[in-house]
Amino acid sequence: MKKIIPLLIGMAFAGCGPVYYVPNTQNVPVIKEKEQTNLSFGLNSSESTDGFEFQGAYGLTDKIAMQLNTDWVSSSDESSTGSGHLIELGVGYYKNLSKHFVFETYGLAGFGSLKYEENYNEPSEIKANFFRVGLQPSISFSSKYFIASLSGRIANLNHNAVSGNYYDVEYLKANHSHWLIEPALTVQAGSENVKLQLQFQLSENLTDPYFNQDYSLASIGLKVVLNPKKKKNQVLY
Repeated sequence: MKKIIPLLIGMAFAGCGPVYYVPNTQNVPVIKEKEQTNLSFGLNSSESTDGFEFQGAYGLTDKIAMQLNTDWVSSSDESSTGSGHLIELGVGYYKNLSKHFVFETYGLAGFGSLKYEENYNEPSEIKANFFRVGLQPSISFSSKYFIASLSGRIANLNHNAVSGNYYDVEYLKANHSHWLIEPALTVQAGSENVKLQLQFQLSENLTDPYFNQDYSLASIGLKVVLNPKKKKNQVLY
């Protein structure tokens, strides 16, 4: 039985066959000011894969921020192995609604690849690339030692360059484009600049509810916030 390690897009692979999509952890950085920098490292677990993620975010201006997300996942049993990776870039808008509430929304674009191999009577494999674009709004309650965020990702997923001798090759070619809606709850707690982060996310396929994918993801990670250095007032003599 696979171990469950509470963090992807990644591609997941179940013991009974490949799973062609698993949502990555949503990066909800809660940017509050220009030059704020966030870095996070974490682990994720879905129904059929375990993964490792690195995420970052940066406040470009007092309204615009960007984020970079990466994800590597793998899964294996006695007769099959799978792996995949994702690189994603986002640019968005943020606003401090009040002392404790922050609104953010990001446009996201990511790409990656997957590979699944089976070794039953005859070895077989399937490989593919994928591209995902989406929109991710969020609202967060933020205090010095605790942050809670509700976010949602609406995305279009497309597989391409599908190849291999696995029997599912034609299935994936015929079912290559999907619309997804993915709500998530994120909780962070710790010191002012270093917090433990937990997230639980659901993924609903609006195009095909029977598509070979995982429908939930749990993740745990460590988030570090580097606040901008405050410039000292200059005194002219």
